[in-house]
Amino acid sequence: MKNVILSADNELKVYLVPDFVAGSFDRLCTDFSMNRDTLQIRVRSGSGFDETDFIEYLNEKICKDEKCVFVEKLGWDHNRKKWPEKYRDCPHFNF
Repeated sequence: MKNVILSADNELKVYLVPDFVAGSFDRLCTDFSMNRDTLQIRVRSGSGFDETDFIEYLNEKICKDEKCVFVEKLGWDHNRKKWPEKYRDCPHFNF
């Protein structure tokens, strides 16, 4: 399991994801953000979507045995300056 950082023009959030998700992180995020209609993804927040919708998609469609879990919020620092050292090298995707 590895940490990744997700946001949707909101606070940054750390999630723990299976290794295979972390290994394909950029592709999975891009596919989700560009193809959510064709992936038949249910979105909670009207016409928009956020990182919570992405994690729900991963847990329902991609991750069968190991689920993605929320770890903590990092606040609004999108420049990594105030991130704890342990997260500074984690991949980040903003939807």
